[in-house]
Order: sequence, then C-alpha cells, then structure tokens
Amino acid sequence: MNNREKADPTATVDEAKQPLIDRTDLGLTVVILTISGILYWLTTDFEKVADLFAQDVPPEFFPRLLIWTIVILTLALPFEHLFLKRRGESLEKERADHIEPMAYLTAALLFAVVASILLLGTSLSMVAVCAALPVLWGERRIKIILLFAIILPLLVTLLFSVVLGVHFEPGIFNVSLR
Repeated sequence: MNNREKADPTATVDEAKQPLIDRTDLGLTVVILTISGILYWLTTDFEKVADLFAQDVPPEFFPRLLIWTIVILTLALPFEHLFLKRRGESLEKERADHIEPMAYLTAALLFAVVASILLLGTSLSMVAVCAALPVLWGERRIKIILLFAIILPLLVTLLFSVVLGVHFEPGIFNVSLR
C-alpha cells in the first residue's frame, strides 16, 4: 500500500496512480510557451518611438507584460488536474465534451472585429463587439444591448485614451476623444 492509499482508504486505483503532470496539458504548455517565446523575441525588434509619440513606457512593455502573464499562468497548466482533484472535479469529463459551434462563431466574430480595427478604429470596433456579442449569444433586450454597446466602450476609451494617454486608432471615421 502506498502513502496515498494509506491516507485515503476509499481512493480508487486510478486516483492512487494519478501522475503529477498531465501529459495532455504538458503538450499544450510546451506549445503555449513556444509561441510565447517567439512573440517575446518579436518584441525585441520593436522600433524606438519618437519622443513626440512616447508615452513614458517603451513600446514593448505592454506586449511583454501580457506575454509574461500568459507564461506564468501556463506554468500551472500541467498541474491543473491536481487542483481540480482537491475540489472533487475532473478534467476528463470536460474534455469528453465537444466544443460548441457557438465558440467558433464567437471566435470568428472577434477575429473579424480585430481585423476591422484599422478601418473602423478602436472605439467603433469596441462598440461593434459590444453590440454583436450579446446578440450572437441570444440577448434580445435592445435597450440593454444599446446601453452596454455605448457605455462600456465610452468608459474604456475615456480611461485609456484620456486618462492614461494611450493612442487609439481613429479609423476612417476619425473617431477620437483626444
């Protein structure tokens, strides 16, 4: 009898032999870390911003911050099954379920909006996604959708563009709060 079986006599054979690292998650971790490494390397090639456009942080700061956040979260991924086991949950049940078509539709919508940022601008793209996502997900209360599609992008634009001084792409309609 091993230590795990001594501690919990009701443990099944599968629980007693559960590995420390999940192989599926380890493979996913390697892929994510590889992509993160490539993206980090690409940030070393960012050009120096002219003083006129400088915002007190180098241009690679925010992309690197995001990449490091992804890397730190990714390092916990191979051990996720151990965290879930403590709560009595399992990854196997969730992995058996197929990805719903709505996930692909949502990804396509978000990809289209990101691709349209140069055309629409950042603020109008936020309005578009805030209006389209609730409709795609089944929300039908027009007043709620309109409030959400106007107020959230407005607050985000005010915070980042006006308060923090981040440049938002104005697009062909030249929408800007600066």
